[in-house]
Amino acid sequence: MIKSGIVKIKKIDDFDNLYVEQELSKIFKSVIRWAIVDINDDLTVSVSFEE
Repeated sequence: MIKSGIVKIKKIDDFDNLYVEQELSKIFKSVIRWAIVDINDDLTVSVSFEE
Protein backbone atom coordinates (compact mmCIF):
# COMPACT_ATOMS: atom_id res chain seq x y z
CA MET A 1 0.00 0.00 0.00
CA ILE A 2 1.29 3.46 -0.89
CA LYS A 3 0.95 6.19 1.73
CA SER A 4 1.99 9.82 1.99
CA GLY A 5 3.08 11.96 4.88
CA ILE A 6 5.12 14.88 6.11
CA VAL A 7 8.31 14.35 8.13
CA LYS A 8 10.97 16.62 9.56
CA ILE A 9 14.63 15.76 9.28
CA LYS A 10 17.66 17.53 10.72
CA LYS A 11 19.02 20.30 8.50
CA ILE A 12 22.76 20.39 7.98
CA ASP A 13 24.70 23.25 6.38
CA ASP A 14 25.38 21.65 2.99
CA PHE A 15 22.53 19.18 2.52
CA ASP A 16 21.91 17.54 -0.85
CA ASN A 17 19.67 14.87 -2.38
CA LEU A 18 21.86 12.05 -1.09
CA TYR A 19 21.65 13.33 2.49
CA VAL A 20 17.85 13.61 2.34
CA GLU A 21 17.49 10.13 0.81
CA GLN A 22 19.77 8.60 3.47
CA GLU A 23 17.78 10.20 6.27
CA LEU A 24 14.48 9.06 4.75
CA SER A 25 15.79 5.50 4.38
CA LYS A 26 16.26 5.45 8.17
CA ILE A 27 12.51 6.07 8.56
CA PHE A 28 10.91 4.25 5.60
CA LYS A 29 11.63 0.93 3.90
CA SER A 30 10.72 2.07 0.40
CA VAL A 31 10.45 5.76 -0.57
CA ILE A 32 8.68 6.39 -3.88
CA ARG A 33 9.09 10.15 -4.07
CA TRP A 34 9.92 13.05 -1.83
CA ALA A 35 10.01 16.83 -1.96
CA ILE A 36 11.26 19.46 0.46
CA VAL A 37 8.30 21.69 1.26
CA ASP A 38 9.81 23.96 3.92
CA ILE A 39 13.24 24.86 5.25
CA ASN A 40 13.59 26.30 8.76
CA ASP A 41 15.55 24.83 11.65
CA ASP A 42 14.63 21.44 10.14
CA LEU A 43 13.79 20.24 6.64
CA THR A 44 10.10 19.51 6.18
CA VAL A 45 9.73 16.78 3.59
CA SER A 46 6.61 15.47 1.87
CA VAL A 47 7.09 11.74 1.29
CA SER A 48 5.23 9.00 -0.58
CA PHE A 49 6.28 5.56 0.60
CA GLU A 50 5.34 1.91 0.30
CA GLU A 51 4.23 0.15 3.43
